[in-house]
Amino acid sequence: MKKRLIATSTGLMLILSGCNLLGVPDKTEEENTNLVTQQSTSENETNEYLRYEVKSSVFSENRELITYQINNRVDMNEIETGLMSLSEEYFPADKYVYQEGQYLNEIGSWIRRKSNDELGLNPAIEVTEDMGWEKVMEIKKQNPIYLGYVHEQNYVDKKGNIKGLSISLAMNSVDYITVDDNMGLKHFDTKEISKTDKPSAKMISEGKKMAETIINRVRQKENLQNVPIVISLYQLEKKNSVLPGSYFTYSYLDGNDKSIKKWRDVEKQDFLFPSDEAEEHDRVVSNRFKGLEEDMNSFFSDRTIQLVAKGTYIESDLQKMVINVNTDMTKYGEIVGFVQAFTPEIQDFFPHEPVYIYVKTPEGMAATVLIEPEEEPVVHIHDSGN
Repeated sequence: MKKRLIATSTGLMLILSGCNLLGVPDKTEEENTNLVTQQSTSENETNEYLRYEVKSSVFSENRELITYQINNRVDMNEIETGLMSLSEEYFPADKYVYQEGQYLNEIGSWIRRKSNDELGLNPAIEVTEDMGWEKVMEIKKQNPIYLGYVHEQNYVDKKGNIKGLSISLAMNSVDYITVDDNMGLKHFDTKEISKTDKPSAKMISEGKKMAETIINRVRQKENLQNVPIVISLYQLEKKNSVLPGSYFTYSYLDGNDKSIKKWRDVEKQDFLFPSDEAEEHDRVVSNRFKGLEEDMNSFFSDRTIQLVAKGTYIESDLQKMVINVNTDMTKYGEIVGFVQAFTPEIQDFFPHEPVYIYVKTPEGMAATVLIEPEEEPVVHIHDSGN
């Protein structure tokens, strides 16, 4: 495999811009390099891996809220793309256009405690001014924040008429609690709600109860009374995790349904690579991953490169790999050269599975590589100002 590790642009579509995962440019990359051939692409072309045409002229008023509520960039990405994947069964990409959420403008209230906002879905607590911080901390740990965020997606026709609504309830696996004492000092603690490898019964029951309330509120909106809905529960990963959480159950309501009739579990299992559990479940893929890691570190022996991946399985079949690459490379040319070497190597080791690669440096996200079987890879080189 090492012979493949050369800087080549063959077979790669590199999109050199400050793009987020939905292809929205932050600023234009002006640096020229002879390592790659720059291609101008339309926004829809950069989103081919998501299959949907994106209505880019409409933005959600809640788009900034997610950055305050979700601890991990990888969770933000998975919430978005994972909900698209669940939605495509009911709102196919060849018939609908994706649009950022426009209708649920109360999300900021929904994720608060009931005691702080009458629309709040998280548990109410009673705290008085004469309570010491220790007592307040105890109360908050006994009544954690279960709901971290609510994500909305719209699926519209070519004229922009709403035809489908998808909602994700992002549930905390850990509640990170802050309490101020009477001197203004902050005290921190955590409450584990659920193990990240499996949602707890309490998380599931709280999430489903909140989902019922949200459906009731949505159906009270005149323009959403007869719109089909996909509603789902997502388990957030712990803070600073290099891997995203996952969806674990969802329900579909047709235009006549006023309440949730049946939940469908997402029948998949995630494994962390490298790990003993992954090796026990799938020794072949585990060995492939080890070989990839060894080749990368052998070729780039003078740089620090760490690979951590999440493999998603349905029973024994690998559905996709999400690989997080952490490196100390920061220069633009280094990142481009690394991606050019890394991408064909990935295709050698994983020729039959979708692979999503996120290259991260100390300065943030540097590149995103999206590989679908039998398709040309799409590579986003993110502008970090270098």
